[in-house]
Amino acid sequence: MTTDRNVGAKSVKSWKQSAHHGAGEWLAERGTSLVLIPLTLWAAYAAFTVAGGGFDAAVAFARVPLNAGLIGLTMLISVWHMYMGIKVIIDDYLQGGMRGFTLFLNILLSAALLIATGYALFVLHQGA
Repeated sequence: MTTDRNVGAKSVKSWKQSAHHGAGEWLAERGTSLVLIPLTLWAAYAAFTVAGGGFDAAVAFARVPLNAGLIGLTMLISVWHMYMGIKVIIDDYLQGGMRGFTLFLNILLSAALLIATGYALFVLHQGA
């Protein structure tokens, strides 16, 4: 049985090297949270405004360029926020090949949501 008396020193050294590693991600998560506050309030107001009008009212609402832009921005920021949150969970709890695979799935899901939103807004503005 071997004992490495330097384990504590290695842990402290590794910790100090990575002390600022997550600072950018942490700030980005908080930044997206702050940006989502007014966007979520706008989305709640928009939903309340369109609520009784049915499908045609919703389409008319989304065809307004400002509303379409805010819908796109809300989805972009929301998906980015979701991606970062899921990535943190994966980084904290998974290791090895499963970690890499789930990170790939996270990217794939995020891209699919953004592409679907962009496509829906594009089709909506083409008049279909």
